[in-house]
Amino acid sequence: MFVPESTSKLQKFTSWFMGRRPEYTDPKVVAQGEGREVTRVRSQGFVTLLFNVVTKDMRKLGYDTGPPDTHGILGPSPPQGLPR
Repeated sequence: MFVPESTSKLQKFTSWFMGRRPEYTDPKVVAQGEGREVTRVRSQGFVTLLFNVVTKDMRKLGYDTGPPDTHGILGPSPPQGLPR
């Protein structure tokens, strides 16, 4: 996460005095590549992502969702053609 940073001492003082942080006049500037290299920002905070994935019926759609059913198999079988 990042927040815009003031570019001058006067802007820093004004934002401190008024209790308002600097903000972009056009919020689209964050998504555009043009002019972002001169934008002053400060990292702040963190983001926590939580993904909930439903895998029901994924096999019907052609996706492999895990190990194959091993019902009744006790362990790996030896390679074919080799003596036991």
